[in-house]
Amino acid sequence: MKWAIQLLGDTSDLSALAKTLIGSDVNVTHDGKDYLMTSDRFDGPEDAAAIHASAKEIVAVLSGACRLALDATQPLKVGAVHRCHPDGRRDVIVFPEPAAIRCRLISPTVKLTHNDGSVEEFNPADPVKHWMELALSCDAVAKVFHLLSASTLDWVNLYRILEIVKADVGGWDAIADNGWAAEKSAELFTRTANSPDAASLESRHGSSTKKPPRKPMLISEARSLTSSIVHAWLRSKTG
Repeated sequence: MKWAIQLLGDTSDLSALAKTLIGSDVNVTHDGKDYLMTSDRFDGPEDAAAIHASAKEIVAVLSGACRLALDATQPLKVGAVHRCHPDGRRDVIVFPEPAAIRCRLISPTVKLTHNDGSVEEFNPADPVKHWMELALSCDAVAKVFHLLSASTLDWVNLYRILEIVKADVGGWDAIADNGWAAEKSAELFTRTANSPDAASLESRHGSSTKKPPRKPMLISEARSLTSSIVHAWLRSKTG
């Protein structure tokens, strides 16, 4: 039995994914009406509820990858489950999920013309294909994308993301040695995240005897730092 999962979210993000997630472990297509996700992982006799639950796990990872690659502001959601029959018929099983469809402008496809006249296209969602393959085989990457799909990238979630990266590569020293972040930036991030005086109610700790940094890191700076480190980390894993 073949299954297809309706994806809900920003149509620009979904369109970008449909251009690059082709012929991979997780694929996204547009049938003229809906954006549908397919995968060999869904093939089999499982019931629609089991497929729906499995799809939600994969879409949580895909949503985090989409946020990192496209700066997506709206998480992806699982819509209806399509049971696809060999004769082309479909049974559409609807689960109670809030529908949300939006559209925003994202970076267009970049075309590079070589000296021989050949044209190479770069879609902003291209990295997602490799990231999804990696996430489905590496727990650390999957966990990072799950956290990135959170609606709010606050100090707690940002710290968790970098804890996963640090554990995978060997700590802040390894991150600095790889040139992914300066030691001073890493120290300021940690001190700000752990200080109730600096990060207020978003702090990782409710109280602390340590003095806050004289000039705390802004949350926007923390998000930028985390994104930069995660990009570099993923790049090191995909070559």
